[in-house]
Amino acid sequence: MLITNEDHRGQLRNWPVVREFVFAGRAVFTLRSVKTGMRFTYRVKVKKTDPEVFFVETLRGPDNTRDYRYAGLLRRPGTFFITTRSQVLRTAASVKALVWFLDAMVNDRAVLGPTLEVWHEGRCCCCGRTLTVPESVEDGIGSECRRRRAA
Repeated sequence: MLITNEDHRGQLRNWPVVREFVFAGRAVFTLRSVKTGMRFTYRVKVKKTDPEVFFVETLRGPDNTRDYRYAGLLRRPGTFFITTRSQVLRTAASVKALVWFLDAMVNDRAVLGPTLEVWHEGRCCCCGRTLTVPESVEDGIGSECRRRRAA
């Protein structure tokens, strides 16, 4: 079977792009284990009063717009904290997967592709708009938001 670039739209394929996406301010992404097929979806939002702190929620039910539960705080470059308001236990598979992913991201481990896939939902990680430009779909950030971030 021939695999074209279209088959991988929305897949983030290298750590610099993944880091930019996760810490953009309004990221929604899914981690998928190549080995087990298990997947977990997260929503990461920047704290308005501190751009180095992010709130992390994990999808815990069938409704992919409302079934998110607060998991904890994320600080750059990739440290995750369970807080007293966390609705997900540290022992939950989704939290363990997130902590493993963040450690791999911080340390640039060669796991993207052979072990782990990172997918975005087709919306800009900064503003949340639907992405339509192929280059934007590929890396998860709209051209206007990319220009603003570069300025």
